[in-house]
Amino acid sequence: MIGELVGTVGEAVEIKGYAQNYRAPIAAMQFSADEGDTWTTYPTTGAEQDRNVNWSFTFTPAASGHYRLLVRAVGGDGRITPEPALVHLSVSEASRAPRELL
Repeated sequence: MIGELVGTVGEAVEIKGYAQNYRAPIAAMQFSADEGDTWTTYPTTGAEQDRNVNWSFTFTPAASGHYRLLVRAVGGDGRITPEPALVHLSVSEASRAPRELL
């Protein structure tokens, strides 16, 4: 699990971490913002067996609230991480700067 992150509506939040697989190189990372109903796949390049893969992705929340984002790795042997990493994201409305008095 990755620690809780905070963000603002309409502003990109960078989420990053690492993955490892000792059976085969990591072929891709997958991300889900809908509890795993759908996954977006990003291939990794140059990944080697027995080495960590550092990953990052950006997520731009469209509304305030709490988000649960899931992250998992796909090995070169086709195996998918059995338990995805969970990212908690708390999003608030953009704050408005006070107007200057004329």
